[in-house]
Amino acid sequence: MNVIRPTFKATVAVRALGAVSILGGVHASPAVPASLQGALLDGLRGHLATFTPVSGEASLLAYARQEALDWTAFQNLFATQVTGTAYLDWRGHSVTPTASVFTTLRAATYAADTRTLLVVNREWCSAGSCQTRTAFGWLEPDGLEVVKDTTVIPLLRDADFYSGSVPACLKGVSLGVTYVPARTGGTLSAMAVAPRAAQQACARAGVSPEAVTRPLKLNWTPSVGKFRKGW
Repeated sequence: MNVIRPTFKATVAVRALGAVSILGGVHASPAVPASLQGALLDGLRGHLATFTPVSGEASLLAYARQEALDWTAFQNLFATQVTGTAYLDWRGHSVTPTASVFTTLRAATYAADTRTLLVVNREWCSAGSCQTRTAFGWLEPDGLEVVKDTTVIPLLRDADFYSGSVPACLKGVSLGVTYVPARTGGTLSAMAVAPRAAQQACARAGVSPEAVTRPLKLNWTPSVGKFRKGW
């Protein structure tokens, strides 16, 4: 079993005081009442309990599941934590036998008329290569009800992500999609993710898939409990 050694720096817990670690300094931000963060943090805790890593995943979430860490230990894996009423951005670093891994965890809640949707995006990067996944679930009194993205996301086509011509290395390629919660405004960014083989082909051609695709803005519609196209 690979041993992952989390690198612990001064943990900045903004659950109570709201702070950001910037270049070694700690900058305080307005306190957020714990009661307002409750749904978000409880939802994230529920997500961790139902979370299954993908094959070969080296994120801190995968490490936490592998080691059966409790909720407190899981939170302490992230050296920088920004937590608001309906949005969080946590970042941490770990070391595996073969590489350093940087994990970014973003989550947000979106209130509908009678329900609240949780969106959790995780990204882990190593040696200049990143992987990302997004999960969706409704916060219910008895826990998190995990749902597929198609139940709350409108149909997106590959062509939607291109504002110009499609480079040869991406022609005929089916794009993946990751969804990144916005800090404010009840929106979600849908971002195209090219398969690994296509990324390598584009790199050989001197093309960056990120430069030729565009993020798509999705607006939350509380009355129907779904996102709508915002472009």
